Amino acid sequence: VFEYETQTSEASKDVLFLERLDTFMEKCLGDIKAFAERELRPYEETRRSIAQWHAKYLFQPATTTSGPNRVAQVRATLCDTSRILESLADTSGVQAFLLAVDPNDLTDGGFLGGSLIGREFWREMRGGGEHGARAFKTHCVSRLPNRPITGVQVHHATQDRLTSTPPPKGGPARSIKNELYDSVRNALRLASGVRGAEMKWTNPERLDVYGVRLVGWPEGVPAQNPSTLKVNQNKLLLDAIQNGTLKFEKMNNVGTGGGPSKLEGNEDFSWAYDADAGPPS
Repeated sequence: VFEYETQTSEASKDVLFLERLDTFMEKCLGDIKAFAERELRPYEETRRSIAQWHAKYLFQPATTTSGPNRVAQVRATLCDTSRILESLADTSGVQAFLLAVDPNDLTDGGFLGGSLIGREFWREMRGGGEHGARAFKTHCVSRLPNRPITGVQVHHATQDRLTSTPPPKGGPARSIKNELYDSVRNALRLASGVRGAEMKWTNPERLDVYGVRLVGWPEGVPAQNPSTLKVNQNKLLLDAIQNGTLKFEKMNNVGTGGGPSKLEGNEDFSWAYDADAGPPS
């Protein structure tokens, strides 16, 4: 994954320059106050208007590209967007990250941009980083209409078939199971606010350690790990979590002294069991 990071300018490292800049800006604030008095406008309103005027410059694309080079144009646009998100973080404190992949380019490894905190979150998140970018690209390829691969991409496609790892066995059944794992895990973490929360497949009542409870479990489906369930049962669970009938709800009477960290010794790792996985090579 290509990660974009704005290079620190030499001016930002020059302490004396920054001191002179502060002095200059204080003088500018005095000029703004005098201007506001002449215009019979509130000082804060005038200062905000000037800040908005300057923000137009900050959020303008810093680079432009022309010509038929699609890759360069896309990369320039993504870099501009990343700079905008960095400026947004600097000016408002809003943190964000940008992950982009090109499903039509077999050689594209993805693009990661945004604020520093946002990029760190994606790199360190379980299922994130380069693996997450590849998974996102695979998802996009499977969802987008098929497009003919021409020109140099034919060569890359051939090379990819020769060098890539064979696709996992199991077909649709494994795909449904993996999507179920991801969907339930993401829903649990979103509802609980616990970044490392994991589903208690065989003991859903223990989800109270995360301050949530599971509601809407389909009748006739046992509380078991998806690796031991039938395909139609996994499909039923997947449909339920996606349409919202199966969901996690916040509990009102959450204890204050405990937490997931106290139960590490008895943690439920049933999610890690994969009955379809073969022996290690």
